[in-house]
Amino acid sequence: MLEQSHEMDLLNSESSLITQENYRAKTCRILGELLDTENIYVVELHSILTGYRDKFFAEEMQDIVPTHSTEVINVIFGNLDELYHFHSSFLKDLTENIDCTGLVASCFIREKDNFYHLYSNYCQNLSASEQVRENLLDSYMFFETCQKKLGHKLPLAAYLLKPVQRITKYHLLLRDLLHFLDDSKSTQQALECMLVVLKLVNDSMHQITIDGLNLDLPKQGQLLLHGEFSVWTENKKDIRLRLKPARRHVFLHQRAMIFCKSAPKTSHNKSVYQFKFHLRLSHIGLTESVKGDARKFEVWLRGRAEVYILQATDVEQKQTWVSKIKRVLLDQLEELKDEKIKEYAQSHRCLRQTTSWDTTNNCGSHHTNSYRALSCDSEMRNYYESEFSDGSNSEDEDHLCHTSSPGGRYLALADYFAAGSSEVNMKEGDVVELHKIGCAGWWYIKVCGTSFEGWAPAAYLQSYNRRSSERSSRSQE
Repeated sequence: MLEQSHEMDLLNSESSLITQENYRAKTCRILGELLDTENIYVVELHSILTGYRDKFFAEEMQDIVPTHSTEVINVIFGNLDELYHFHSSFLKDLTENIDCTGLVASCFIREKDNFYHLYSNYCQNLSASEQVRENLLDSYMFFETCQKKLGHKLPLAAYLLKPVQRITKYHLLLRDLLHFLDDSKSTQQALECMLVVLKLVNDSMHQITIDGLNLDLPKQGQLLLHGEFSVWTENKKDIRLRLKPARRHVFLHQRAMIFCKSAPKTSHNKSVYQFKFHLRLSHIGLTESVKGDARKFEVWLRGRAEVYILQATDVEQKQTWVSKIKRVLLDQLEELKDEKIKEYAQSHRCLRQTTSWDTTNNCGSHHTNSYRALSCDSEMRNYYESEFSDGSNSEDEDHLCHTSSPGGRYLALADYFAAGSSEVNMKEGDVVELHKIGCAGWWYIKVCGTSFEGWAPAAYLQSYNRRSSERSSRSQE
């Protein structure tokens, strides 16, 4: 019996060693993939900058360079230069620490803010970049020449999507790592950081237009929340409470709450809002509960000169907003402590369950401002469903995509890996059928001969007839 027990212990020990070795091998494979793909990404960013941007100024290209300005070039490429320098440095950090998963995780945790700011800025510029490229006269020959010199299978539009694809990759690799680690605390923290970054970046990709907005949005700080509310207004000058609530879409920034009215979507099928008013968060107080309805809360100006009662869709939404507003108000109070706490204490009530600041409510001039709103689905489903047209009865959309129409067949120029459940994978050479035409360079397609369908970047596709005619032309030559 003792001998049999000893044999069992040996078998269990060997099995444990094999499992550990398998885990180590898989961990090394994932870390290797992270490092290899990061290196490829840095090379791709560099090729875009040197092979396209710098060619605008190259003497040998001046005969075919489209008419442009420095501002136009800045819009086309956004902050790609900053991304390149950041990732060049990030690649060095990864390379130096690749043998230790804990140190690799620290690289992501340490750079969380840089990831967010750089990628949010880049994604917010994508639509403007596309529009400038569409309107750039006589640019086809220039971009095609650059593409051929680089040896790229895909056009510039596809390469400008590389940062979007890359930022959606990190959390997947970190999640894979977690499966094979015993001590995974730091990797779990890194995963959570990158999921937050991904959500914030996804939020910034959903373009919205606010007509009549009189604020400089970047100065209002990060967009924290947004959502639909029923809003009642009470004013001391008019003591009557508005009996019928107004339906408002509210955007909560670090420094302002912006109240808007939904408007019909544009021809590009983008959400549009009409600016109504804004409240500076340094000038409001908060009442967390309103008697009679657990879904309501109040924000108000000093002395309750103006009171805005907001009714959320459900209690959970209300609690989320109240918690976030309280956090912002408390943070503001902390900022004031060192420099202005004495002045502040003399002129304002103390922050207790409700908090009040002075008020000015500016609602001035009107102009149109481009705005990027939240899309809470990490798989970007909300972005696609609200951002893109259904491709059915839009004359403007047909004008926008005049070279393509639903039902046409296209050829995949290279492999494309879906970043979310609303997208579809493609392999180089796949024939696909176009079902819907979206904006921002996205099409809804079905891969012929399969049941797979979803959104894919149009830049990865070429007319099937065009490719066939090119092959025929080459064979005749």
